[in-house]
Amino acid sequence: MNKDEHVQGVIDVGCTREVRIGGLLVRLTGVVETGWRNKNSDLSYESRHNFMDELIDLTTMIADHCTEEFYLLEGRHSVPFEARLPMDVLSSVNRDNYGSVRYTCTALMAIPEDGDTEMVAEKTFKVFPYLNLDAPYMRDSTSTTEEELIVGCCGRKRGTIVASMKVQEEHHECVLISLCQQLDFVSTNRYETHLMDRKSVTIAVESHGTCKARPGSGPETKEIEFSIPSHLPPTSIHADRLVTISYFFKLDLEQFDIIVPVIIGTSKTPGTIE
Repeated sequence: MNKDEHVQGVIDVGCTREVRIGGLLVRLTGVVETGWRNKNSDLSYESRHNFMDELIDLTTMIADHCTEEFYLLEGRHSVPFEARLPMDVLSSVNRDNYGSVRYTCTALMAIPEDGDTEMVAEKTFKVFPYLNLDAPYMRDSTSTTEEELIVGCCGRKRGTIVASMKVQEEHHECVLISLCQQLDFVSTNRYETHLMDRKSVTIAVESHGTCKARPGSGPETKEIEFSIPSHLPPTSIHADRLVTISYFFKLDLEQFDIIVPVIIGTSKTPGTIE
């Protein structure tokens, strides 16, 4: 499912005898959880945030399957429903020992004659937010810089020091370039909430190796196509989240790596998803 799209489903209820009910509700919830134990500090970190809670009242629809006294008739009953997802949703993620973003559809039917009990049925579903790469704000230019602290160099006080680096062409006849996904997780200490910890996991979505057509020649330009899996969630555009998704190209060289950030977008789901 994409955000701002409809979640559609059907509640199937089988009844072996007439039973009085109090109504039928469907709840759509979205929960992000992070948690782990830091091996260095031996501290536990746990965070949980309920960012979506949508309630759909299907009582009037289930009433068509009931008597005037609201007794559900014997037999099998199907009640369709749909709801629009809110704009501010997160991509579904599930990474053991790091965290998860889960969406759940829960059906609740109250049964007063059994002591106000509830019949509950749950089903999880996945959500990938819609990220339009043609949006105006995506066309703004951007730049990035990286600083590295070098320990061991000496220079005069208030002066300058110059360093140069020469890369031999023959050392890079072949290279490996990968499209990588990075998942960043943030969690707080269960007892001291001002203490935070971060963990990251990087996955190579797809990798390609390539070599020069003529070894020993000058620079060559090559175009390499990467196929994006349909289940790949888009780049996270919200900051300060417990779970953040980002992507980059990584060029593996012998002495160092070159990292180029990239944004993965999504398109709206065509047709209807059952």
